[in-house]
Amino acid sequence: MIEDGETVLLDGGTTTYEVARLLVGRPLQVVTNSLPVANLFASGAVTDLVLIGGYVYPRTGVTLGPYADEMLSTLGVRRTVLSVGGITDEGYYNSNLLLVQTEQAMMRAADEVMVVVDSSKFGRRSLCSLGELGDVDRMVVDNDITEDWRSKITAAGVQLVIAGSTDNG
Repeated sequence: MIEDGETVLLDGGTTTYEVARLLVGRPLQVVTNSLPVANLFASGAVTDLVLIGGYVYPRTGVTLGPYADEMLSTLGVRRTVLSVGGITDEGYYNSNLLLVQTEQAMMRAADEVMVVVDSSKFGRRSLCSLGELGDVDRMVVDNDITEDWRSKITAAGVQLVIAGSTDNG
């Protein structure tokens, strides 16, 4: 789903890190606020890397806060790839207010917003609301997502992609 030559913004998190691992060695412009993700691309010859600055949250190694948000406000990317801590009928959640504000800035910087998530996050709320279900363009999830959630996500206007499936429209 990510084409060579694209500019892609990747946030932190274990799911997004796995996406990043699949992109190593590809001719891309990668923008990230994640030190672990940046480290994957730091010595690559074909990938241009932009690291977002700001306060480094020690638990996850992501930059966030007003400096990160200000830098993001000056960028434009083809696609932002986010992970979330929870999804309910009301929308997407994460556990850190500063992180959520930075992720919202990432969403504003993108032509397309993609959420990558595992099915265990559905029905779980976290501390801070990131946005409503329809605020993203595409969601990639594992095959354990229930039919009820499949219906809710597509009814919100989100293109649902089941990882590993050959029938994803």
